[in-house]
Amino acid sequence: MLERGGSAYVVYHTDKESGGDILITELGADFSKRDHLGVFYNSGSAAPENGRAAAPSFGTDGGVPYMIYEAGERLEGSIAVARG
Repeated sequence: MLERGGSAYVVYHTDKESGGDILITELGADFSKRDHLGVFYNSGSAAPENGRAAAPSFGTDGGVPYMIYEAGERLEGSIAVARG
């Protein structure tokens, strides 16, 4: 879940068969909206992702946004970091 510009967003992953990417949907300030915005992060086919990025979590350090996520096969993946 993210909040930006007064609106709430949910960020979630698809299964590998559906592409293994991380998607984003805007919910609005009062959760009355459902605007599917599409791919937030496209998983790469090479290691460590091997076509699957999942379980995104967000934070900042010194004003720099980061996404920490699971990369690779389920239960055999690695923890990965993407910088915004």
